[in-house]
Amino acid sequence: MATFKYYNQHNYPNVPYPNPDLPKATIKSGGCGVCCASMIVENMTAHQIGPKLMATYAINKRARVSGGTDMNVLAKALAADYGLTVKATNDEAELLNHLRAGGMAIANVGGNRGGWIGVFSDGGHFIVVAGLTDAGKVIVLDPGYYSGKFNGAGRKGKVTISGNQCICDISVLGKDTENRSPAYWLFSKESEDDKVVYKTYNELPDWAKPTIKKLMDRKSIAGDSNGNINLSEDVVKTLVILNREGVLK
Repeated sequence: MATFKYYNQHNYPNVPYPNPDLPKATIKSGGCGVCCASMIVENMTAHQIGPKLMATYAINKRARVSGGTDMNVLAKALAADYGLTVKATNDEAELLNHLRAGGMAIANVGGNRGGWIGVFSDGGHFIVVAGLTDAGKVIVLDPGYYSGKFNGAGRKGKVTISGNQCICDISVLGKDTENRSPAYWLFSKESEDDKVVYKTYNELPDWAKPTIKKLMDRKSIAGDSNGNINLSEDVVKTLVILNREGVLK
């Protein structure tokens, strides 16, 4: 079975993820969407952005809301900044086809309701749908997983655990997301033909020039013999984000 980068929100009890209604909130208390976003980026691209940085990124993108994370906002930001494409759907058949094609997804599970006990959460929660097993089961990376989570009434027998992967039938996800819309955000890698590459400094957008100039002045970025820098848009955006967060001092 494939291996995936995994983050659990319970490991971040002291990392702030506040909003005006919950100024003391942390990734542990409300950051399932943050952990899912980190897993999408790190499993689908060469970028490294763990939950701590992702929490700041989500706040800066105004995706942090009173109920947790506005995934419509955050998903679009991830696609724009990390060379991904994203599409929302409620269709499990479309999700399965997407996974077979090598994509990944964030699922929006809705918790308990009349006639259904939430499998992945009692209430709202985000999980990553990472792929399929050889038997066609769904591989879920649950940032809210804890030992014994799937042993209770209404959950027992619906999920099996393999390391940090939760394996279930697509019908379980279908029922768990039935009261949510969108149910899934489908992420794909951007094709090479769609990528924007800046060959020279003058081709850079104005918002990127200060960061790139700083790195060029330091000789951290050096052009070829013709002065071409050949930086892809997603690399430029990542450098700008890191500079904004104070990583590039």
